[in-house]
Amino acid sequence: MNAPETSPQSPSEADRAWRVSGQARWRLWEDEAVIYNGRSGDTHHLADFAAWVFGFLSRGPASEAGLTRAAETQIELTSGKAPGDAIARTLDLLRRLDLIERAA
Repeated sequence: MNAPETSPQSPSEADRAWRVSGQARWRLWEDEAVIYNGRSGDTHHLADFAAWVFGFLSRGPASEAGLTRAAETQIELTSGKAPGDAIARTLDLLRRLDLIERAA
């Protein structure tokens, strides 16, 4: 019996929570963040939307769906578009920088 085919972003995947990596040390301001990655030794500056996403996760784990819902009520993108795609791209960036990880 074959397993059902799933898309890379299946609903269960969007509901899995992300959290700030245990190796990250950060400082947040209103619309920017500076994060030191203890694993790589790199320091990253995030502005605007990416800083908002990181700041949200710094308060506790959240799913992509939860971040999208919060963004829809708390911020307005300069593009005027819904934040869902921007959330996915930002989470991918933060993951590749090793600043966030999946919550258990």
